[in-house]
Amino acid sequence: MRKARRHRLRSASAPLSFAVAAVAATIAVTAPGIYAQNLDRVVLRNGNPVVGEIQELRRGDLSLDTDEMSVVEIDWDDIAFVTSDRIFEVTDVGGFQYFGRLEATDQQRTLIVVLGAVADTLAFSEVVEMTYIGQGFLTRTKGFVDVGINLTRANSLASLLLKGRFAYRGQLWDLDWNAETYFQRQETTTGTGEVLKEQTSRNSTSVTVKRFFGGSWAATTTSDVEQNEELSLDSRLLLILRGEYFLIRSQSMEFSAGLGGALNLETFTGEERTSSAEITAVTTFDAFDIGDLDVSTTVSTFIAPADGGRFRLNVDARLSWEIFNDFVVAFTATERYDSEPPTVDAGRDFTYGLTIGWSWD
Repeated sequence: MRKARRHRLRSASAPLSFAVAAVAATIAVTAPGIYAQNLDRVVLRNGNPVVGEIQELRRGDLSLDTDEMSVVEIDWDDIAFVTSDRIFEVTDVGGFQYFGRLEATDQQRTLIVVLGAVADTLAFSEVVEMTYIGQGFLTRTKGFVDVGINLTRANSLASLLLKGRFAYRGQLWDLDWNAETYFQRQETTTGTGEVLKEQTSRNSTSVTVKRFFGGSWAATTTSDVEQNEELSLDSRLLLILRGEYFLIRSQSMEFSAGLGGALNLETFTGEERTSSAEITAVTTFDAFDIGDLDVSTTVSTFIAPADGGRFRLNVDARLSWEIFNDFVVAFTATERYDSEPPTVDAGRDFTYGLTIGWSWD
């Protein structure tokens, strides 16, 4: 399918906005010609029909590809009926998946998924995601790229922050790649006129593969590589295996908790590589239906029983606001804590940054 422009249509309250109604009315005028193409049909709560090709339902928005408005994103709460003869993958709040065409019904905000002789009935409020089975690879992806730069003349400080994410969601498998790099350089002049140059850097990347099971359960495996001069950490390789349970999974947010084990291979500056087994726990929170705001937070803890009960804490948070056409302003926060650092002043590192970037989902 061609790459199309996206138009976000939201309702500020229960009644449909004028923009949604106007677009629906425009498309309805040409509906007879479009129906000949056997496309999907969406009926809004005010009775206006919209036809086209349903791409997906994600984060509370239904993406519909139309000839008149390219890709229209309609708030799921503004829709009364959805029908299609094509095969979709539907996921409910409990994590269960259903496959089939979307059967017509006279019950508002009710989805009937039919495959052969099997028919499953779901209330709209129970549906979290819906994807056309024939969609290509890129339509199942989401991610962002953020850039932050700070230049201060008064103390000759320069810093660069880059963050990125690429995630793919399949029927049973998820792939999630994250990367971050931070560099800071500062020049200071002593009382004798000597110029001192100080610089520090931090780099990290991780790949997580997640396998979903029935209901809200999943198994995840993560490979994480990190370097941090502020913590005197030359390199750390983490191999993690966790079980994960989704406590909340809705059209507006996701909240999950996981527990498992990790193998930690690390080298501090001037020391030999060491290895340790750790118990790890993680909580992840993602809220994405707060107007144009997105909030995501991941808190991970690591305890090494054989290493004197050493405790490590990782916090990664991002608050982003869409300004226009998927371009965002974001506030990011990164915290790292180690109860047994190689030196006294290397126990904690943090970065708070304001960035601009681009995101897609």
